[in-house]
Amino acid sequence: MKKILYFMVLFQCGLYAQNTEKVCDKIKKINTFLKINHYKMKPVDDSLSANVYDAFFEILDEDKIYFTSSEAEKLSVHKFKIDDYISTKDCAFLDEIALVYKNALLRKLAILEALEKQNMVFNTKDTLFFTNNNREYIKNEERMKNFIRKGITYDILIDVAEQSKNKDSLQKNFTKLAETARLKVFENQKCVLNSLIKDDLSFYDAFYNNFLTAYTSYFDPHTSYFNYSEKESFMSSVTANSSSVGINFELDDNDNLLVSEIIPGSPAFEYGKIDNGDQLLKIKHGKDDFTISCATIDKVSELISSDNYNILEFTFRKKTGDIFNAKLQKKIMKTEENLAFSFIVENKSKVGYIKIPSFYSDEEGNNNLSNDVAREIIKLQEDNVDGIIIDLDDNGGGSITEAIKMVGMFIDVGPVALVHDKYNNIETLKDFNRGVVYSGPIVVIVNGFSASASEFFANAIQDYNRGIIIGNETYGKATTQSIIPFNSSGYNKDFIKITGQKFYRITGKSHQNTGLIPDIKLPLLFQNFMPKESRYKHVLANDSITPKLSFKKYTNNFGPIILKSQNRIAKNIFFKEINNLNDKLETYIKTEKKPLLLNFNAVFDEVHRSDALYQETDAIQDKTFDFIIKNTTAETEKIKYDSYSQTSNAEKIKELQKNARVLEAITIIYDLTH
Repeated sequence: MKKILYFMVLFQCGLYAQNTEKVCDKIKKINTFLKINHYKMKPVDDSLSANVYDAFFEILDEDKIYFTSSEAEKLSVHKFKIDDYISTKDCAFLDEIALVYKNALLRKLAILEALEKQNMVFNTKDTLFFTNNNREYIKNEERMKNFIRKGITYDILIDVAEQSKNKDSLQKNFTKLAETARLKVFENQKCVLNSLIKDDLSFYDAFYNNFLTAYTSYFDPHTSYFNYSEKESFMSSVTANSSSVGINFELDDNDNLLVSEIIPGSPAFEYGKIDNGDQLLKIKHGKDDFTISCATIDKVSELISSDNYNILEFTFRKKTGDIFNAKLQKKIMKTEENLAFSFIVENKSKVGYIKIPSFYSDEEGNNNLSNDVAREIIKLQEDNVDGIIIDLDDNGGGSITEAIKMVGMFIDVGPVALVHDKYNNIETLKDFNRGVVYSGPIVVIVNGFSASASEFFANAIQDYNRGIIIGNETYGKATTQSIIPFNSSGYNKDFIKITGQKFYRITGKSHQNTGLIPDIKLPLLFQNFMPKESRYKHVLANDSITPKLSFKKYTNNFGPIILKSQNRIAKNIFFKEINNLNDKLETYIKTEKKPLLLNFNAVFDEVHRSDALYQETDAIQDKTFDFIIKNTTAETEKIKYDSYSQTSNAEKIKELQKNARVLEAITIIYDLTH
């Protein structure tokens, strides 16, 4: 028996040694690609070691709830040696970290299982302390047990407190509610740990992938390692076609994932039993189960969008409580949420509105944004609109080629941007096609989520003085990436997305790390909490170059129109409410939490402290505005006999009616034309 066990241990050690060799091989390949392709390759030195080490542990244990301080200290001997390990092709340090990490996960699971068997005390004198600063690792296992017990108690009390605003009613039924919450909290936390541990193969695959992610992130925020599924998931966000089962989901107030839409002709539609409002409980792929209550949103998104998971078995719960399974095979479908669409919006002026969710394209050139937008513009022109609004809110970018084509629809001919590479070469990107698709007034709407290709397009419109940009400062990404497979031929499981170029405006300025500044700023709810390129640790710096090119600006005199809009916004009651609410939200979020007594009364008061703020937020987000929305004549005819398109169309109109930014854009176009 001992010999068999000894052989198994040796076999496993040999297996993991082979895996660490593969990781070292991947890092060597990554470094080769980076040296050839990266815009600003950093040296592999102690600085890399320290930053990669910290980023890796941030991924493994962001909240410092797994490792003890002694374990973290012991492993820290590797912090400044990773560059040496890589140069000698010795990645055995990873298996040392993996072993400690897995034991830490198993330890927490054991603590949870032991706590689950004990009676929970909910009216204690314990105090929970919160900190906005970096949390330290827990000193020892005994303190960890106490920390986990407090955390479980807190989660159960929160679950009960969130079920009603009536404290008396909750207290009356507390025992029953707390027991239900206890079962749920323990089940979810164990599920999270079991999904991390799984089998050895899955655990080590995820562990090594996390290290490669941490390693590549050191070079800049957009350089990253992808496995096949991650690559496919990324590509589905910037293409008009993707492999899909045809279900769209939404989160309800209790973070349940519900079916919000079933696309006609899709596998889900043909299955016939799935309805809007069904709750997704689990997704199964092969032998692997992913319970929704404990799987990450990223993992659920990957399962649904990547064609690496071709056949999936979904477990749903009906509103009646009935549970059923649906085994679905994906097929290539149009990604409806990515596609551009248009409406006619009216208030004083009759204006075309085009929403562009992303700058999508496909390899065949059949489903490209530029083609779709050209068709929408033609429809709007046939209905004699006075101007066009291009809405790029929340558009994270996509194809720069499509952005160039888009600019070309609104300018006659000329340079669009400058691209600078690692060899100091500067290439001018141009619109070579004379003529325009549309020559009338345009207003472009942007916000903090407008990035990359969105910023590229808005920059050019602003630099040519072709239209007015309104909204908020954009994300600040002025770099281009390419995805490179590890092997030049055959099936690839590994890819690297590399930042290879930096682009500049035709003025020589860059919005990298700063964002584009709109001509007219519009208050937006949560604008101070939107992600920015500048918040990343290894972001590329902002700079300028001296361009050697000429371009002819449009002679539009936008100054008086901009001033008029600014005065109107300053007096607008709704925008004042937005600013006031943003101030309240910022104060609430930035206020450091005070120590909290771990009993129901204290937790209930803490949970409901923000009720009025949330009500105010919901009310302002649901407010509608006084402008008419209707389809173009061509679109009205197109959807006349299509019930799905009619439903989708009605939802888009409902959301658009809440958009105060569009109303201001309509008014700006009125000012431009009168």
